[in-house]
Amino acid sequence: MAYIESSGKQPSLFSAIAIGVGCIVGSGWLFASYKAAKFAGPVAIGSWIIGAFLALLIALLLAEIATFYSKETGLFARLLTLTHNSDYGFIISSSNWFATIITIPAEAEASIQYLAQAFPSMSENVFNNNHFTMFGIALVCLLMLIYGLLNYWGIKLLTKANNTITVIKLTVPALTAIIFMAAAFHPGNFSSYKGTIAPYGYDKMFTAVVTCGIFYSFYGFSMITVFSKELKNPQRNIPLALAGSVIICLVIYLMLQISFIGAVVPASIISGWHVLDFNSPLAQLAIILGINWIAIILYVDAAISPSGTGIVFVGSSARIFTGMAEDRQMPSVFAKEHPIHGISRLSIAATLIFCMILVVFFDNWDKIMIVVSVFQLISCLAVPIAFCKLRKMYPEEVRPFRMPGGVVCSYIAYIAVSYLLVQCGLLPLVLSLVLHVVFFVIYCSVYYRGFSKSVMAALSSWSMFAYMALLTVFGYMQDQGILEQQPGNLVGFVILVSILYYFLINQKSYQN
Repeated sequence: MAYIESSGKQPSLFSAIAIGVGCIVGSGWLFASYKAAKFAGPVAIGSWIIGAFLALLIALLLAEIATFYSKETGLFARLLTLTHNSDYGFIISSSNWFATIITIPAEAEASIQYLAQAFPSMSENVFNNNHFTMFGIALVCLLMLIYGLLNYWGIKLLTKANNTITVIKLTVPALTAIIFMAAAFHPGNFSSYKGTIAPYGYDKMFTAVVTCGIFYSFYGFSMITVFSKELKNPQRNIPLALAGSVIICLVIYLMLQISFIGAVVPASIISGWHVLDFNSPLAQLAIILGINWIAIILYVDAAISPSGTGIVFVGSSARIFTGMAEDRQMPSVFAKEHPIHGISRLSIAATLIFCMILVVFFDNWDKIMIVVSVFQLISCLAVPIAFCKLRKMYPEEVRPFRMPGGVVCSYIAYIAVSYLLVQCGLLPLVLSLVLHVVFFVIYCSVYYRGFSKSVMAALSSWSMFAYMALLTVFGYMQDQGILEQQPGNLVGFVILVSILYYFLINQKSYQN
């Protein structure tokens, strides 16, 4: 990076943590506490702990890989390209890129959807019948254009803007939780409905991790590694930033979930948590409690927190796009970086165009979040696979950071990610499989332009497609309610995905 080398002002540890926190604390905190409580009841508190545990486990595994490859652009998206082969790596690259791309309109939509409720006279012109109008879509696109402009002049402006926004992101959610607890806290809410904290069953605690935006809310930690070669002292700062950002955000999310459950008016949940009906959950709850000034702050922050995440994700997706171009998975023109600002402006433009197209198809936050979660989880799948492959390839290599019990932790992370993917259900998994196949066909037709080499590319990646097809079957069983009815079904699931784990780690390339 010419700019960074000449100025010597690389982002510090604080900036690295701010990138992680800035990506994690986005639209999720505005909606996920409400949606998790509505779906699972008070046991949703456990969902946040499960989500954070998995995120932290993956973050620490990723830290070892990231410090090993600290000079690579868009590292998180290129893990299997670096450890295995370009064809295999393309699947994860495309999944990671799509997850990052689709997160940007999700954050912009969250801001506009939340703010629309602050102006009742305009809300129907923006967001009507749980969908954005054409005017609302135009506002979402305008907001994303602002995200792109803040990335146009490189990481210096990006980190300055993000550092400031991150301070606000940490302050407002924590203040909201404290005020809610002080204004109205009803301990009986935690067991009043059906006399238990899990009125809909403890299994909902796991399902909520993916269906209510909880894993989505933690996923941003991975974006730290996208900026790895631009960070100061990456060997030290990457592990600290990855772990630190997850732990900081867990504390905030737990405070919000507990305060939301405790602050809900007891009479409103007599018939169950599922009857709650909010469009701007925290702000509307503040109004019900008579603390209108907090509602005003929340409406203002609705423009700041998701937008802060959207800004960083535009920069991340542009760098992923550049990294894929460097690996010849995208046209080489996207690999050309600005000589001063160190970013491909063409990649930024392409990112924004894709985002604006996606807004038309995914025109509300709920619809977009579950699709994002599937692609995010598939992206995270690359971490344990790449980790074990690196340990096999370079067993004696000295690592700047070494994860204790890494191989065992990798297997645990792999099984956990696989189980959460199944919880997404059949339709999102089928959509994911179809899109990955389409992406791969386009990649082969553009890059290889021949049948024989395309077949070799498919053979060099077969294990990942087999894995996604297998999970689709289990996703169907999950939807039918038969996956967990008998212990044998879950045992079969673990055995089959474990067998595929071996092939995923040892996937060979069949290209010359």
